[in-house]
Amino acid sequence: MADAYELGAEFYRWEVATAIACVVLKVNAFDQPDVQDAKDRTKAKIAEYRKNGKFEEGAPVKLENARATLAEFLAKAEPGDYVAINAYVPRSPAIAQVLTDLRTAIRARTGCATTLGFGPRFLHSTGQLHKGGPDNGLFIQITAEPVKDADIPTENMTFGTLERAQALGDLEALMARKHPALRVHLPNPEALQQLAEALK
Repeated sequence: MADAYELGAEFYRWEVATAIACVVLKVNAFDQPDVQDAKDRTKAKIAEYRKNGKFEEGAPVKLENARATLAEFLAKAEPGDYVAINAYVPRSPAIAQVLTDLRTAIRARTGCATTLGFGPRFLHSTGQLHKGGPDNGLFIQITAEPVKDADIPTENMTFGTLERAQALGDLEALMARKHPALRVHLPNPEALQQLAEALK
């Protein structure tokens, strides 16, 4: 681009290109049934929290059991599969590097393609693919207790609670489709380093 004013033209160009590609592929770009399913499950989780003051979270994998559990889980990967890391943790360069190391270790162990997404951000991009795409994914969800949290005004819950509801809704949506998925819950985001070391 010659100058910043051309940025608007680029936005328009790619919006038109997307619309044309959708017509050719016979895809409705606004139809996102699997994303909507995760949203509906998140709303149900929030309602559950407001009623009971807590979530029904099942039994996530704890850090002390992560090495054996992840080894068993990753042994299910077959040629042509991919492994997705869905991390509901703060996004920073340091955390991104640790997760990249974890992703690389998983790729080396399984020989499969790997992806990494920060939640809830990835839900509107690869989230639809995870639930509505080919049935060849294995999903590792990582959550952690928040270091800092803040109330959402007028909502009677915190941002950490909302993020947990989104993570649980997404996991439920994956499992409802019989996709192999597990959740690793850490005491804090810094424990990611120990999780990465457990796979080396």
